[in-house]
Amino acid sequence: MAASAHSVACAGTALPARVTGLALCALLAMPWLASAATYKWVDEEGRAHYSDSVPPERSRQKHFRLDGQGRQVEIIEGAKSPETLKRERALRHLRAETARLVEEQRNRDGALLRTYVSEEDMRLALNDQITRSDASVHILEKYRARHADILRTQEKRAADMERQGQAVAAQVLKAIEDERRRIADYEDKIRVLEDKKRIIADRFGRDIERFRSLRAEQARASHGALGEVFAGDGGSGVLSAVACSAEAVCAKAWALARSYVLGKTDTPLAMDTERLVYTSVPLSDQEIALTLARIAGPEEETVFLDIRCRQSSLGRELCTSPRVQEIRAGFRASVEAGMGAVP
Repeated sequence: MAASAHSVACAGTALPARVTGLALCALLAMPWLASAATYKWVDEEGRAHYSDSVPPERSRQKHFRLDGQGRQVEIIEGAKSPETLKRERALRHLRAETARLVEEQRNRDGALLRTYVSEEDMRLALNDQITRSDASVHILEKYRARHADILRTQEKRAADMERQGQAVAAQVLKAIEDERRRIADYEDKIRVLEDKKRIIADRFGRDIERFRSLRAEQARASHGALGEVFAGDGGSGVLSAVACSAEAVCAKAWALARSYVLGKTDTPLAMDTERLVYTSVPLSDQEIALTLARIAGPEEETVFLDIRCRQSSLGRELCTSPRVQEIRAGFRASVEAGMGAVP
């Protein structure tokens, strides 16, 4: 046993000491000893120390400040290595870019919800646009038919001249050329309108699916959502990110990362775009939600995974659990292994 004016360790536990010897060990079970301390730190052997001040040699290492009841109220980080500082800057940047993608999608979703009241409202709007396009197509088809009749008349005149052994008059040839050009122009306009109809129908189909998903998400989130917290790296120094540059490589990495996320999350998909996969907010303290972002950079892209837990004491505890650390640590290895297996 070692005693000092600041702290003491006994039976693997350090306690604030104003007494020494066997009397101190006899008092180990008394909770007021820990509550009398102001600081806590852990030595190289894993023993917890409590004292009213931090020894100078420990001040640059991670330690904790306690309140009057011995509860931890502040984590005081020690001196960080350049690598740690670099990783933290990268994490802040990736989280900020991910938040921007999430906000952009939420703005689009908000506009969709403000524009339409129901799926039926959306289908009525789709039918209205299709009806207007059909009306325009019908008018163009009538013009095309009229000029097709004129073309047949001019072609008959040319055929009659040829049967009579006459050269086809220049004005007839020009009329035939003009009518064929007009008909081709109408056919191009009709084709554009038909393509536009398909685009409108596809867009409304996606919007209706998104509208349905948003309504389901709203209903789900109304049953116990408390907000979220981000998982830390648990001191592992692992940044769940994969860098890529070539488009084909990034596309493969994104597909593999998306599969990884869908296999690990506890909550259903809430956003699923070309650059963002965001699963729904956790409703219980045992649920893990995941965010995957494809973030563009000046020279390369980064596929970044982040982990979210419920904003509760048990949710925060889950975010520091071995399961979360395994998800974080396994992300890059899984994607890179898949990239090696894909030709």
